[in-house]
Amino acid sequence: MAPRGLLFAALFAVALPVLAASEAAPPAQVTLRAQGYGSMLADSKGMTLYTNSKDQVGGKSTCVAECAKTWPPVLAPDDAAAFGEWTLVPRANTTRQWAFRGKPLYTYSRDVAPGDQNGDEMLQQWSVAVKYVATPPGFSISKTANGHLLVDQKRMTLYVSKADGENKSKCMEACARVWPPVEAWQIAGGKIAADWSIVERGDGTRQWAYKGKPLYRYARDFGPNETAGDQLDGHAIVVLQPPPQNPPWVTSHQSDGGEILADAAGKTLYALDLSRPPAFVIGFAKPMDAAHNWRPVEAAADAQPVGFWSVTKREDGTRQWAYKDMPLFTNVRDKEPGDLNGVRRMDWYWRTIMKNGQSLPGSGL
Repeated sequence: MAPRGLLFAALFAVALPVLAASEAAPPAQVTLRAQGYGSMLADSKGMTLYTNSKDQVGGKSTCVAECAKTWPPVLAPDDAAAFGEWTLVPRANTTRQWAFRGKPLYTYSRDVAPGDQNGDEMLQQWSVAVKYVATPPGFSISKTANGHLLVDQKRMTLYVSKADGENKSKCMEACARVWPPVEAWQIAGGKIAADWSIVERGDGTRQWAYKGKPLYRYARDFGPNETAGDQLDGHAIVVLQPPPQNPPWVTSHQSDGGEILADAAGKTLYALDLSRPPAFVIGFAKPMDAAHNWRPVEAAADAQPVGFWSVTKREDGTRQWAYKDMPLFTNVRDKEPGDLNGVRRMDWYWRTIMKNGQSLPGSGL
């Protein structure tokens, strides 16, 4: 069986979007980095930009003082003026900050090189700022463990079929009961987003198609982002961009907190959140490490960074894996794959890594 999502990639290539001539360019302090799902926002040096879920759309920034040292705001020059989707948010020191679609923009102090996304999903509060590719009403793009997927407005996964021709569905009657076609309705003004089309079905109904491939739901997907139909009956999820690659030694296991990442032996991986105040790190991390509760995830001499995974050097000269620049450890209390004792008995500066790229903070219990 082909890996998840690769069937769709084989059906047709996803072209990277380009800035349309009719679309206003961003401010000079912001650049757009093309991705399969649209564009990722970066500053003029290529450093990734973020939004904060605590900021209200159109409101002021909630990240000030110490927060702003870790998450520097993207400041606008004195003569800047708002335009289109780009607005200006006043800050306490009389400076102004750029906002995209009402959300203030920031960089992350622990990103080192252009393209780094070490702050993504940090504290389940910070997210990479994205300008998604245009879709018709009723569709969306969802970030999942399988990458950025095309979904409907309820975040139900959409599929394409290998059996279909260009803008032609061959899924009728019994097939359509298992794979309901995504019905298309009248479009206001008659305009359809690029890469989208409407297919006339044999029964007289109309169906949406993306890049010439008719779209379906799977009748046995019961919740958002479920992908039970992937690679079934020649159907595949629509992956606009695959997830970042993991090192080959990383495995995943089910836990009562969700699907988590582990080492080759199934030991849960824990990241030390160095964004916490230094007192936490100095006062707790080293004693716990010295007491042998925590084991560094050692990296081989020839290990190379990949995706969000990097290699750091410890004080004793050994090399250690890190995820989004957070050093990785296992915990001696974990005995079986899926155990989460490291975040149940320790404080919030330890977190597990979920398969979907998010992290699960410690309970502090």
